[in-house]
Amino acid sequence: MKTLTNSMLCTLIHLTRNQLEAKRHEIAELSQYTTKVIRESYNSEVEELVAILEILHGFLKNQSSPEQPTRSTKK
Repeated sequence: MKTLTNSMLCTLIHLTRNQLEAKRHEIAELSQYTTKVIRESYNSEVEELVAILEILHGFLKNQSSPEQPTRSTKK
């Protein structure tokens, strides 16, 4: 059975630490990208909903204020 020297263990720890740091950096970048995509999607949906709301407001405004029929005033 081979034994690892202190130097080998230190090298292994150093390499593992570097890999972990690289993965942390990768995860942070993915997280930022995901947050950006979610934010853009949310903003797009909000813009669509605002447009729909404005259309509905216009429609309801037109529905609630039709021209009143004129009454004949017979005495």
